[in-house]
Amino acid sequence: MKLNFRALTGAVFITALLFSTVGCSSDDKDGPVTPPIKVDRDFQVAYASGSGSQSAVYLQGLNDISKGEISFSGKGYQLPSSRTARIFMSSDGKYVYNLNYTVGDLAKYEYKGGQNYVKIGEIDSSKPLGTKTGRFTKISDELGSVHYITSKPLFTQGDKGDYIRNEMTASIGLFDLKTMSIKPGYQSKIDIRLDEKLEKEGYHIWRIDAPVVSNGKLYYGAGFRKYNAKTGKNESSNYTAVLVFNQNDLTKPKVLFTDKVQGDTNGYRTPTLYKNERGEVLVMVNNKEGNKGQTKVIKIVNDKFDTGSIFDLGLALGGKDVSSNGWFYAANGIGYMPYERLNEQGIQIGVDKDGQPTYSSPWGLARIDLNTNTAVDLNVPKGLWLTQYQTSAVKNGVFYIALAPISGKGNIYMFDIKSTAKDGKVGAAITSGADQYYIGVYF
Repeated sequence: MKLNFRALTGAVFITALLFSTVGCSSDDKDGPVTPPIKVDRDFQVAYASGSGSQSAVYLQGLNDISKGEISFSGKGYQLPSSRTARIFMSSDGKYVYNLNYTVGDLAKYEYKGGQNYVKIGEIDSSKPLGTKTGRFTKISDELGSVHYITSKPLFTQGDKGDYIRNEMTASIGLFDLKTMSIKPGYQSKIDIRLDEKLEKEGYHIWRIDAPVVSNGKLYYGAGFRKYNAKTGKNESSNYTAVLVFNQNDLTKPKVLFTDKVQGDTNGYRTPTLYKNERGEVLVMVNNKEGNKGQTKVIKIVNDKFDTGSIFDLGLALGGKDVSSNGWFYAANGIGYMPYERLNEQGIQIGVDKDGQPTYSSPWGLARIDLNTNTAVDLNVPKGLWLTQYQTSAVKNGVFYIALAPISGKGNIYMFDIKSTAKDGKVGAAITSGADQYYIGVYF
């Protein structure tokens, strides 16, 4: 059964019903008054075509994704995308924000129902920040961030001589999403420094992303590496780091780091940092080397890493090698984490620019409980590739995610957040064409 993709436009009908009840009294004998129809807000589903770096992205809204079938064949609003679009949505579902990565244009759309979207604002973030490759995150309904960092090795004689340190320069712009304007105080060149010892050893931040705000401070996930001056190559780090700014003063950065966990905190397309109900910052740390990997979650409390309680996904799943690009915080210490099963045989996900097959470890989905440091390996389809998955939704205590292999068939899966059962409810069927896949459910 096909779903109806038209937006529910019941406002006029509701108004008519309301007017029809005006003047009716308890003496009327024509029967009971019909109550107004409650029109719920829509889910919105995102879909990408092309598993390589360049992907077309489509979006459409649906009132019910728990049954029927969802298809993007001849449907969906195409968002401008020189690379895969980075999509964010307002908390009421009315507005969509999209950064056209490598171009720098940040656009705002109003959702009109179904596949109808109208652009109502746009700003070129590359002009104030001086880069077209900044990354965008919606932090709240009022605030967004475009951010970027560069890192290059410094030597005593130009590009020769003794190694000094890596020079790190960040660009940060905060945006007023109501007016689609950059806020005062943006910085295009911020000098980032580490402890002198770490700098001499070659440690540096090469990428930042996924910011959250807590207690007036901006926390950015960071890709952390160690430059080897002998080989001229970057190596994995023995630390993990988060870059911190005062929200009202971007000129005074601070780098938090710890050696109790190792890896990157920036993620890829999926969020990695969240603020929990107590204002603590929950940080996913990922460390992958070939078919070996660890994914952990550590808290930042009072502006310091809390190393007393560290969640280890691989350990919680029975000692597996895992890797992840991000996760979804639901509530009260419960989250859902897509992850690579590094110990399992790879699957083909597409082809490279030369037409040669490309492979990935298959992906799974785990429900994680940070209160008990436990995880449940959920029953989901085989052959998943979730590297570019961006967003999942929570509605009325239920977690929604679109899961299907590339070029294959799958479903919307719905998991009761309070339940530890491996099986969720199976919702609407989803289908995709060759080298196409779903990247998000928004609500």
